[in-house]
Amino acid sequence: MPGHAHVVGAGPAGWAAARQLARAGWSVDLHAGEAHHPYNRVEVSKSLLAGTATAADHGLGAVPDGVTLHLGDRIVVTRGHLTRAATGEELSGPIILATGAIPRTVPSLADAHVLRTADDASRLRETLGGGGRGVDVVGAGVLGMEAAGSLTDAGQRVRVHDVAPEIMSRMLPDGAAAWLRGVHERRGVDFALGAEPQLDGDAVTVAAIGIRPDTELAEQLGLEVADGVVVDELGRTSRTGIYAAGDCAALRVGDCLHRDEDLASARASGIRGATGALVDAGETEAPDAHAPAPARRWSVQAGLRVTTVGEVVGTGTEPGAGAEHIVVVSEAEEFESVVVRDGLVIGAVAVAKRPNPRGIAAAVGHPWDR
Repeated sequence: MPGHAHVVGAGPAGWAAARQLARAGWSVDLHAGEAHHPYNRVEVSKSLLAGTATAADHGLGAVPDGVTLHLGDRIVVTRGHLTRAATGEELSGPIILATGAIPRTVPSLADAHVLRTADDASRLRETLGGGGRGVDVVGAGVLGMEAAGSLTDAGQRVRVHDVAPEIMSRMLPDGAAAWLRGVHERRGVDFALGAEPQLDGDAVTVAAIGIRPDTELAEQLGLEVADGVVVDELGRTSRTGIYAAGDCAALRVGDCLHRDEDLASARASGIRGATGALVDAGETEAPDAHAPAPARRWSVQAGLRVTTVGEVVGTGTEPGAGAEHIVVVSEAEEFESVVVRDGLVIGAVAVAKRPNPRGIAAAVGHPWDR
């Protein structure tokens, strides 16, 4: 007999989990904390911020048969159990936590705008109004640079601050990052890097200094938490019948914990948690273990798509020990490079109007002979 599950959180991970369970014939209550129909949150720093689209324009699709969507539904812990705050109804059966992440902040940026939800983007647009005040973006990572690009498109004067000496240090090697920064500079973005931010008191401030897993419910339930809700290869937490997926989860691999913060990983994590519930219900077999595909990350900013595949950065902003970053193409609106170690391509970077224009990503895993 098909089962029933609750999924707490309706971002990409929660949506993927609910859809996977529905395809297996289960009924699912999908509890969304926001009042919007589930949407693609990567657009918060792009079209939603620029005001060229709404959350509805980026909806994740029609609600699958068998899934009941509860919008604006706050879930709390009562006497050790998850319950709906509005009704007191206790959630029973398998539960998948997909509570996502929360923007990091510091006391000096307590009043700054953050970008995590569609409503965050709307509030920032309302604050900026017709423009003219200028915007200080604190943080030159993926989110900060996407926001800088969108705000520039909207006619705002933007300065990006970061204590790091270069942008996108967790995603790009120095050479690729410097090239991308040049693109933004030609579009009018100013940079203040390598020092503590000195903010303009008349400007609007946006804090983009990273996210942290939202583990509040997990902690109240007594689950194991360490930089996220700790899960195994099937999304199982330390408590039977409870699974976790997406930005809130940390996958244990051997003695290490692994947590990705990208759309593809969130979706895969949601499917993994749903599969865990199905396996534990005896409705399917655990999938065979296999070597993971090379990590793939992407960002859209300044009218360009930034794609990385495999290992492109090490402990700093340069490739890891023994690796060489080789620039293959460097033109006004196109950049491609590879990271090579011991004659083998271990990573690739492609930046252009269309993804991977010359197929450089396909070189990952192959000998470098150019």
